Amino acid sequence: LKCLPNMLACHVTIIHDCQGPSNTITCNEASSGLSLAESQRVIERGAADACLSGGADSKLNPMAYLRQELAGRLARCTVDEDATRKVKPFDPASPGALVGEGGGILVLEAEDTATARGARIHAVLSGTGASQSWCDDTVGLVPDASGESLADAIEAALRDARVAASEIDAIIPYGCGVPAIDGLEAKALERIFGEALPSKPVVTLAPSIGATVAGFGTIAVAVAVKCITEQRLPARLNSAATGRLAAAAAPSEPRALRHILVCTPSLGGQNSAAIISRHA
Repeated sequence: LKCLPNMLACHVTIIHDCQGPSNTITCNEASSGLSLAESQRVIERGAADACLSGGADSKLNPMAYLRQELAGRLARCTVDEDATRKVKPFDPASPGALVGEGGGILVLEAEDTATARGARIHAVLSGTGASQSWCDDTVGLVPDASGESLADAIEAALRDARVAASEIDAIIPYGCGVPAIDGLEAKALERIFGEALPSKPVVTLAPSIGATVAGFGTIAVAVAVKCITEQRLPARLNSAATGRLAAAAAPSEPRALRHILVCTPSLGGQNSAAIISRHA
């Protein structure tokens, strides 16, 4: 490595005198979700009252872009085309994904200290889960195409949150527009929700912001928090034939939202899931 991935967090925390545990997780699309889970455990074991948690990514460099290309994940898009019309999550007609740059940092804090300092609590991280899929990413294969391993991560998050699958009001999956990856996620969600799956609205972000890879988890959680505070779902773009998933193009709509599932698989086979809940 030309530089260590933890150097950014290290220097920022030194500048701002943030003391306590520090960790940097590099697990592709699952990175931000696993970062939140790590922060949750740090706070639960009393090692910190609050953590800065999240992630960011950019694939707009030759090596990172080439890996996505060799994995067969990228759609073709010319400079004259409208990129926001290209990606179609969970639609077999989608030509693939388009990379995006993005991410963010969230403040995760113990409820008692947040209440004591009069902080506005936007939402609650009720539970997290993780799992590992078999994955031969040297040839760009989809990790665990059955969806079983991602479903394991979701089930772990539900157990951690003490929330039943029937209580989930909306889902934010990765939904990058690569049919094989979307198919994996659809199978995982089918395992979790069964016949109730068509009643669970899906929030799709990739048509608007692209595949933000390691930054996705933070963005998705921020969107989940906004959905809960506004009690509203954002519009969906482009997709038409999405099977049993409620992921076809639709306008924004008000919706009673108590618990939202955020989940993602990754190119390396890691899976993350989180339950975001309305604060009582």
